[in-house]
Amino acid sequence: MTERERTRTLLREYGFAAKKSFGQNFLVDEGIIRRIVSGMEASSSETVIEIGPGLGALSLPLSKVAKKLILVDADRDMVRVLRDLFQKTENVTIVQSDFLRFDPDSVSRKENRQFIGNLPYNITSRLLEYMLDKGFSSAGFMVQKEVFEKLDYQAGRKENSPLGAFIKASGTLNLVTLVDRSCFDPSPKVDSAFLKIDLTHPIPFSLYPVFKALFKDPNKTISNCLRQFDCYQKALNALKEKGDERLAFRARQMEPEEIAELAKEIAEVSV
Repeated sequence: MTERERTRTLLREYGFAAKKSFGQNFLVDEGIIRRIVSGMEASSSETVIEIGPGLGALSLPLSKVAKKLILVDADRDMVRVLRDLFQKTENVTIVQSDFLRFDPDSVSRKENRQFIGNLPYNITSRLLEYMLDKGFSSAGFMVQKEVFEKLDYQAGRKENSPLGAFIKASGTLNLVTLVDRSCFDPSPKVDSAFLKIDLTHPIPFSLYPVFKALFKDPNKTISNCLRQFDCYQKALNALKEKGDERLAFRARQMEPEEIAELAKEIAEVSV
């Protein structure tokens, strides 16, 4: 039975359908699934936490290699299917919860956990920010292809974002595989990409608001961006007093490490 057939059989047997409210598009391409599971190297982590496992397309192969697999899904219908699928699998725990309300610290240590998920596209940024705030060793996730282009920070690009800069300043971002829309059932209207983040040198998430301030308007200088925030006026004045040349730059022109250093300086002065 193919993964597409398995998916449709489960939906038919349980009387369910993909829900737009949960952003459900089930991954059904076996080749892509194998590529993702292989690329994530789940056996290297103490705990793997899958976000929105749905009908278990990734969960089933992950359960064979992960030491401990935690499946977190907000949809009670999907949780019902998952509990039936994994009722005799000792290394799998199923949690019904909105991931943004789930505390990964209750089941794992940040330095030895891995997040993985086919994220709802409408809240991708919020989920990534939450994961970065909580901490992890690595994370793999599906995003719209155009989002990958925004996250793949390269100094000087207009598409650069504060989230992309923060990720690159904290570690590495790699493309595991591009994913055509036909690899899902039902098919979304966009093509996707599965990415992997390795936090090789994580920086405090408390710096992220400064990153966002520096990118407030990508076409304005750092000086003009900081001027819009009362909380950073002391830092702005201090930078002006010493004639800091970085004030004339646009954040998107800088290397991620340079942005992180500047954000740290601003945060220290703004306490």
